[in-house]
Amino acid sequence: MKKTVKNLILSAAGFVLFALPLSAREVTISVGAGQNWKQKMDPQAAIWLEDSNGNFIKTLYVTGKASKKNWIFGPKEGRPESLPVWYFASGTDSQMPQKKTKGKTELDAVTSATPKGGMIFKAEIPDTDCVIKAEFNTSFDYNETYTKKTSGVNGQPSVIYSAEISKDAKEEITLEFLGTGSLDGSDGSISKNTEGLTTAKNIVRIVTITLQNQKN
Repeated sequence: MKKTVKNLILSAAGFVLFALPLSAREVTISVGAGQNWKQKMDPQAAIWLEDSNGNFIKTLYVTGKASKKNWIFGPKEGRPESLPVWYFASGTDSQMPQKKTKGKTELDAVTSATPKGGMIFKAEIPDTDCVIKAEFNTSFDYNETYTKKTSGVNGQPSVIYSAEISKDAKEEITLEFLGTGSLDGSDGSISKNTEGLTTAKNIVRIVTITLQNQKN
């Protein structure tokens, strides 16, 4: 009898620990539109989290076209060059259809049409050290270096911004320019060579994340 009661208590305690939600923090993410936010076409964008070792955690935001592969002039196999770093980090193969649940894609909760002039949204992030990354790209963004003959639909490659977030951070953090994504979408690497970029540098003016108090 005593063992039975003890086992019930331990089981209940284990259930409570399992049922408790992981601690998280509410954040506000702001993207300030730059001069070339909408130069020729609406930009594609993705914002996501990785742990300190570079492992993907979750997507916070992604534009609908990139998530659903809904390209007006795009090939059937998709456009991996649109947001290559996010595609590879998230494991979202741009050449394959999204899995569907009840008629909706798995990313519907964090997708939207491209805002007309920057964006502000709230999200929850884990209460641990992590890294936030943001990727932006505008199609047909050609210049003297990235021409129609050498860079396909893309023109200039996607631009990447990033910042480290300490679990104890409580202030506003500005993401720093990190580099560019693969021009042809063949991999998820980030290039530090930004020579030849012009208008792509001005898709966004600033990207910040403001951390609120810890939420349990």
